[in-house]
Amino acid sequence: MSWQLIARQDVSDTATQRSTRVLLALVAMATLLAGYIYPLTVPEEAATTTATFSTYAVGWLTTLVPLVGVLLGYGSVVSERESGSLLLSLSLPISREDVLLGKYVSRTGLLAATIVGSLAIAGWLVVYPFGTLDLLPYLGFVVLTALFGAIWTGIGIAVSLLVSTKRRALVLGVTVFFLLVIVWDTVVQALSLALEELGITDGELPDPLQFVAGLEPGRLFRRITEGFIDPNAAVDGAWYLSEWIALVLFVVWLVGPLGLAYLRFSGVDLS
Repeated sequence: MSWQLIARQDVSDTATQRSTRVLLALVAMATLLAGYIYPLTVPEEAATTTATFSTYAVGWLTTLVPLVGVLLGYGSVVSERESGSLLLSLSLPISREDVLLGKYVSRTGLLAATIVGSLAIAGWLVVYPFGTLDLLPYLGFVVLTALFGAIWTGIGIAVSLLVSTKRRALVLGVTVFFLLVIVWDTVVQALSLALEELGITDGELPDPLQFVAGLEPGRLFRRITEGFIDPNAAVDGAWYLSEWIALVLFVVWLVGPLGLAYLRFSGVDLS
């Protein structure tokens, strides 16, 4: 199929780029460092397991993986559109759907392979010599983390579909990352502090505000991990704050941005 050819070619082209190797190496090193440090932070009386490591690892991954995903995806389509090679490709028996699917499989596959490999080694670091392997929960966490990477790579590719120059794609992609990852947390913390100072809350946001604050992909990632993976963690609050609702919203992030961007891309004039 055409998308498979595009995916194979894109993997070959992208994996050889120095920038790609640096980005993927950052994810791998951060994951391995988390696996090395985590056993040192666990009190002697507490058990060291890969299931409890998952919540700890989330804190290392919720900033780096989004940035790497966006940077991997933002130039995937627009660079070819800007150079004119995209129009040439579409003159062959290749559709826009093939281009999108091939690029998505290629870029998410590279990041997912890095995440899976580094988490496998990090899990070994947690288990050796006195830790415990909770195999099924940890496999679930590995899959969840790979999907989290797919969300952000998809956002990067969505940005690449929406604009006509690589520079605009970079600016838009970094802006989305900055707003959702950096600004979002700052606003939530400031709001929580302000409501506490006014005596409206006792430090925690009301459940409806918690739901809105928790719509960001990284917070959904943490809630799902705490609800399904880590036996020492718990998800409290109203039913709409449960890990099941978070999982549904997580899937929406997985398909929504890319789907909406493609609807616009499918009808735009590429000349």
